[in-house]
Amino acid sequence: MDASSTGHAPTLNEIGPPSDAESWLDLIDYLTSEMAEREEAIECDLDDIEIAVPMAMSPEAETAEWRFNGAVRVRFGEVQVPLKAWLQYWEQSE
Repeated sequence: MDASSTGHAPTLNEIGPPSDAESWLDLIDYLTSEMAEREEAIECDLDDIEIAVPMAMSPEAETAEWRFNGAVRVRFGEVQVPLKAWLQYWEQSE
């Protein structure tokens, strides 16, 4: 009996890692894809966190300072480019 016949969609805790994952990037791509497909989100409670977000794809780029204090929910929507591709793009821009 599959999840569609029981009305129960598996949670991320119930999803096993892909057999072809060779790195942590492969695993992140797999999980974000699964989360986007299931329309799930990551939720975190943050306590006065600051993040420097680059304003361009360059190591010398200026950054925007983002501050979080409280609950943050991240939805993945339609993930079109794997994280591995973004990181390779970043490395090539250096």
